[in-house]
Amino acid sequence: MKKINWKKGLFSSKYRLFDNNIEVGEFRQPALGSTSLGKINEVKLRFKKKGLFSSETEINDFNSNQSIGTIKFNSLGNKAEIKIDNKKYLWEYDDFWNSKWSISENGQQLINSKSSTTSGYIESTIENELLMLSGFYVYNYYVMMMIIFTTITAIIVFGI
Repeated sequence: MKKINWKKGLFSSKYRLFDNNIEVGEFRQPALGSTSLGKINEVKLRFKKKGLFSSETEINDFNSNQSIGTIKFNSLGNKAEIKIDNKKYLWEYDDFWNSKWSISENGQQLINSKSSTTSGYIESTIENELLMLSGFYVYNYYVMMMIIFTTITAIIVFGI
């Protein structure tokens, strides 16, 4: 089983990724940007939203810029479909508080994660950094959407 721990500053968009307390990568997802970058060991990916109102993101190998998969978000903000190498994976939240999520294939859980505001972990039963980074991207995408929604709601309700 592979376990990656992550840490970030409270207002930072940079996540530091660790394997046995050794930094092995990072993840950057700007709040208002359409492109995110992730790296674990030798796997370096670019996640690019297909459009402002699109529910799809393209996964590209950072070095070759080749498309290697897609992510399709559902409208409820609690699930996503990750397609890599003609395989489909289901990403979903596992608890009411949206602090736990998992990725499964054909009903078999492959990856699970638990997160707080500034730290968390990702555990995988398979060696697949690409899928781990993709799951982390989905989680952070939904967190960003919730922050934006909450901010807009506060502005409308409280006139901030």
